[in-house]
Amino acid sequence: MRWLASAGVPVPNVHRAEGRDLVMDRVSGPTMLEDLQRRPWQLWHHSKALAEVQRSINAVTAPDWAPASGAGAGNVIVHGDLHPMNVILGPAGPVVIDFTNAGRGTAAFDAAISFVLMSTFETSGAVDRVGQQLLVRAFHRARGAALVDEGLANACAYRLADPNVTDGERRRVERLRSTRSVAPRDP
Repeated sequence: MRWLASAGVPVPNVHRAEGRDLVMDRVSGPTMLEDLQRRPWQLWHHSKALAEVQRSINAVTAPDWAPASGAGAGNVIVHGDLHPMNVILGPAGPVVIDFTNAGRGTAAFDAAISFVLMSTFETSGAVDRVGQQLLVRAFHRARGAALVDEGLANACAYRLADPNVTDGERRRVERLRSTRSVAPRDP
C-alpha cells in the first residue's frame, strides 16, 4: 500500500506493517456500496469513480517482488478484488482498501475480475438485482468494454477455481461465462 500511495493511488496511509498486521489511517465515510444503497442516483458517478481508481492501480508498474495475481502474466499492479465494498468514500474522495489479493497481472484481468465479482454477487430482492445489473453495465462501459471482455474468460476460470465461491455464485459465474461465450485464453 505504501508503494501504491507513492504512485498516487488513493489508499489509507500505512504507519506500521508487521507480518500480516497493518496499522493505518482510519478513513471516515461510507463504502461506495453503502452510498449507492442510500443514493442510487449516483450509480453512474460511482461506476466512473470505481473505474478510475482501478485505472490508477493498474497504471503502477509492478515491482519485482510483487507476486503473480490472477490468470496470465502481466506487469502492472492488480487489486484482484475491487468492488464497491472495497472503496470508502472519504472526505478527500474514494479510498481503496483490502489489498489481500493484490499482485502482478494485467489490467484486463483486474477489470474483468471486478466485473465478474459484481455480476455474480448474490443479492436478494428484485430491486437489488436491478441495481446490481445497472451497476455492472455502467462499470463495463466506464472501464472499457473491450478491456473487460479481453480478461473475462480468465476471470471466470479464476473465480470458478476458488474453493470459497458459494454454489449460487458458481452457477452465476457459469451462466455469465456461457452467455458471453468465453473460453479461457492461454497466458
